[in-house]
Amino acid sequence: MTGATIRAALYSRLSVSLALNGANDYITEALRLIGGQAKWPDLHKTDSTTLAFTVGLKSKALPADFRIADRLYRADDSTLSVSDPDTVRAYQEVANAVRGEPVSYAIIGGSVYLDPIPDASYTIYLDYWYEPATISDETAALVLGNEFQEAVVLGTMIQYMKGIGFATHPKMAETKDDFAAEIEKLLPTEDLKPVMAKPFRYA
Repeated sequence: MTGATIRAALYSRLSVSLALNGANDYITEALRLIGGQAKWPDLHKTDSTTLAFTVGLKSKALPADFRIADRLYRADDSTLSVSDPDTVRAYQEVANAVRGEPVSYAIIGGSVYLDPIPDASYTIYLDYWYEPATISDETAALVLGNEFQEAVVLGTMIQYMKGIGFATHPKMAETKDDFAAEIEKLLPTEDLKPVMAKPFRYA
């Protein structure tokens, strides 16, 4: 699946003729719309990002494409636990803040904070779900697999119609419903939201 595939589908369904690479912005927004729906395996990075902490360094910026953390761990493969952000910052700001081997972390804004503050140099590995990059070449394969093609087509249609002011058009409502149904079919089991039954009371 490429951007050209999606552009052709856009033309077929909406009779919209766009120039080469003319749908890239809409496709990018569609990919990000889909990316935000779940923790898709296609948008997961493992063992590809390292954060080098030195003595006394409290925080490190996260990658620009970071969306959701999966796991932070040291070189010995020991996983850091997640801590409350306010607690970590409070501990770090005291006059004699404890230093040691990091055992936990908190994500605040675009940075990751370690607790305790490193007492030596540590390489921290980060596994995470990322946000799709901006599409610039429609001939390149998209980050999501072919099973996502219908969702990407529908998502691109939504972004296109929003862009031209069709936000309340009947076609937009229909497309949004189709998109939601397609996403539900693709969602991993762990990301499905359970529907709680309402209690039944006899009269």
